[in-house]
Amino acid sequence: MLREMVAEAQELKSAAGGSVTDAVAAWLAPQYLLAAREKLSATHGAGRFEVLRTFVHDWAMLRRGDHSAARLQLDREELEWQRANGKLQKEKEFCEWIQRPEVRDEFLPKIKPGLSKETLEKIERELHLL
Repeated sequence: MLREMVAEAQELKSAAGGSVTDAVAAWLAPQYLLAAREKLSATHGAGRFEVLRTFVHDWAMLRRGDHSAARLQLDREELEWQRANGKLQKEKEFCEWIQRPEVRDEFLPKIKPGLSKETLEKIERELHLL
């Protein structure tokens, strides 16, 4: 059952070209506006104020959801930026750390260039040079 639900959700998401919730909200908002306008035009006197008050309350709740979604997106982008910046900072600190003479001496011992005496002797033996 869960696989079917996931497959159906993927189909809906694909058909909507993104978030199903965003697609429904994009359809629902103008529908709500038209219904509120119709109700408002059919109401007179003090009742108009109540219709408007209800409409404003509902619309504020919808906008709060939009703002929450936008805030989440900003939070995601900030986290991504912090991760990328943190990685660059670590790399910079590592480069500075590895340049310190005491660190280089401990972790990067000086290696004499060329072949060691033992390696040269082994090559000579293997190639029968002596």
